[in-house]
Amino acid sequence: MKTRIISGAIMIAVLVAVLVTGAYFPIVITAALAILCIVADYEILYNAAGIKSKAAITGAAVYSALAVFAIAGYTGKYVSFTAVTVIYCVYSAVMALYNHKDFSVKEITALIGMPVIISYAFSCLEGILNHNSGIYYLLLMLNFSSICDMGAYFVGVTCGKHKLCPEISPKKTVEGAIGGIVSSVIVALILIFAFDMTSKLAVTLILTVPFCILGMVGDLFASAIKRGAGIKDYGKLIPGHGGVLDRVDSILMIAPVLYLLIGYGVI
Repeated sequence: MKTRIISGAIMIAVLVAVLVTGAYFPIVITAALAILCIVADYEILYNAAGIKSKAAITGAAVYSALAVFAIAGYTGKYVSFTAVTVIYCVYSAVMALYNHKDFSVKEITALIGMPVIISYAFSCLEGILNHNSGIYYLLLMLNFSSICDMGAYFVGVTCGKHKLCPEISPKKTVEGAIGGIVSSVIVALILIFAFDMTSKLAVTLILTVPFCILGMVGDLFASAIKRGAGIKDYGKLIPGHGGVLDRVDSILMIAPVLYLLIGYGVI
């Protein structure tokens, strides 16, 4: 627990440093997300899917960085997310053919699909951070994921009786899930008044419930992949927490939907 707390404190300090610096130099946020995206790709491809081809993993890393920078608008008007994605899909097909003796459907699917999904989700996260009320939406997103997760943990430990999804995550309970949602509703209410977003009071409180459920789905989905791969954590980069994907699994599910709703002015 001590290691977990220390690692958490360091992560918060790094996050604050990136956000403060990024307020003056936005490219810092893009670069930080690109790096996290590359690490996440390595974790899912090498640790979970078991892909050992250095060329395949390097290609995924290059693609992820270009995709994040392309969506952010740093690669010029002639390089778009669609363009780099099409090129990467062709490259992945070539890698699959070259490694056909070692690649099964699992490796091929992971190599082609996961970097695209992960890079897009990280790009949506950047879009949220770059919004005029980016700090508010960042905290709201962390509320839907981290606060809900913590609330679910403590309620589940104290009074959890009914298993939520025992075959995938034995420790999660229905009571914990309800407790996590209630915790998020309370924190969402605090954030709304703290940032003077009362005009969105009703819709934000209503959407807190599906967003929390979406975060739980992301967490369980990531757990299902780990269980299928026979690993406990995606990586060991963060002592006490695992890898990057172990920390952002629910966020990567929430970020695209939240970004979409922000763009349409719903929340």
